[in-house]
Parts: sequence; C-alpha cells; structure tokens
Amino acid sequence: MSPDFPTPRVSVTVDPSTIWTYSSRTLTSFTGQPRIDLLGEDESFEAGTGGRKAVLDRLLAPTSPIEGTLTADGSEQTVVEATGTLEFKLDGYIDLSNMASGDTVVIREYIKIAPDGAYVKYAEETYSDAQSLPLLHIVTKPARYGLKITLRQTAGTNRDYPYQFFKRIRKA
Repeated sequence: MSPDFPTPRVSVTVDPSTIWTYSSRTLTSFTGQPRIDLLGEDESFEAGTGGRKAVLDRLLAPTSPIEGTLTADGSEQTVVEATGTLEFKLDGYIDLSNMASGDTVVIREYIKIAPDGAYVKYAEETYSDAQSLPLLHIVTKPARYGLKITLRQTAGTNRDYPYQFFKRIRKA
C-alpha cells in the first residue's frame, strides 16, 4: 500500500472512488517559482548569478586535442607542453601498444610554478616490456604557467608512441 493510502482495517474491499480521489490529487501548497526552487536561479539561467551557475563557470573547459605520434630516439622527448596564465590541466593518453620484450620507457611530468621559472619534475614512471594494459591515461596536477610530459625510451628498439591530450582551462 502507498504510505498515504488508508490501510484497510478489517475488510480488504476498497471503494474505487477512494482510489481515484488519491490518484487524481494535485499539489495545492506549492509556492515559489519552480526554476528558482530547483536551480537556485531565475528563469534566465545564463543571465543569472546564482550559486550553481558560479560553480559551473569554474569548471575546466576542454580545448581542441593535442595529438600525434612520437618516434622515440633514446633521448628525453617532449610529448606535450602547454603554457598559460589561467589554471589548467592536461588530460590524455599515450599508447604503449608498440612496446615489446626488452623495451623500457620512462614517462616524466613537469610543472612550471613561476612565469619565468624552469620546469620541475613532479612525477616519473617506468614501463618495461609489452604492456598488458597499453593505453596510459595521464591527468596532471593543476598548473598556471606550464605543464610538460616527456617520454624517453631507455632500452630496446625505438618505437612509435601515439598520443592524445586535452588542455582543460579554468574559465576566467
């Protein structure tokens, strides 16, 4: 039974008019403006200044993909580098499918914390041999002045490494 439908006391017989009375009810004490009640906004969401709009405006917006293929040559090579003046992150993939037995690759992540500063390494991972899960997903820390991801093949036959990244920028 519905929580607000009368529970039969002794008899199980219910009068159909009672059921129709409950099923055709309307909201009678609804006050306020529905859009404001639900979204905290007026009817023109885009023109509004409510809290939810402020949160949405601070989300990181993706840019066009930065993609290509890097052919390893044994040196540390830049896969992707991004700079800016607003907070941003890099989010993307490096495909290690071409790695084989005897191959070793080092992926490094760098961040620049001053406009004229140098990049400082904050992460490094080494991958060896063929990878059972070859698609490497990288999400960087937030940065304001610069992020860089590099690849260096330190052993084995130099391979091609396809990549795709998105720069996600915080709106001003």
